Amino acid sequence: MNDLFAHLKGFLIRWTCPLHFKRVGPGTTFHGRVRFPLPFRNIIIGRECMIGDSAFFYTGRRSNIFIGNHCSVNSGCHIVASECITIGDNVAIAEYVSIRDQEHRFSTISGVRGQGFNVASVLIHSNVWIGRGVYIGPGVTIESGTIVAANSVVRRGHYPPNVLLAGAPAVVKKYLDGADAELSNGGPITMPRLSPMG
Repeated sequence: MNDLFAHLKGFLIRWTCPLHFKRVGPGTTFHGRVRFPLPFRNIIIGRECMIGDSAFFYTGRRSNIFIGNHCSVNSGCHIVASECITIGDNVAIAEYVSIRDQEHRFSTISGVRGQGFNVASVLIHSNVWIGRGVYIGPGVTIESGTIVAANSVVRRGHYPPNVLLAGAPAVVKKYLDGADAELSNGGPITMPRLSPMG
């Protein structure tokens, strides 16, 4: 029954495009409460995606969010674009992830109020798995086949394909190419080779 409601919500939201979303692909489902963005925003969601309870999307009038096909954006996620956030196909985003292409500037004299923002696009390639509670900030590019460990803070930078990122700030902990590697604390970790999702 829940799947029926999720599909029905997806159909109704797709039918009302471009009122809140510019485009929503066929087969995309919305589970639980839907937090609608402001009207006439540039948010495109691909086909057969799963959007979880209370996921939040926000763009300005001239900014964009692009989400590819077969993606999941789980409960409580926030995706906020001042410029552009692009997410490839087959990306799994766990609960309470925050992806933002802008962050406050900070002054030791006056804090964050009135300091403006640093803004830079975010690009997440296909076949990436983002764990629960991750923060991804402006100027981040994550290449395909990467896992981002839960509660990591991913700051500005270009991260290579097929790696495990973890920590605050996130660093490469392991290459996921089938070869054993050492973590920064010296402990071994063995993970299976990633294969593209169907």
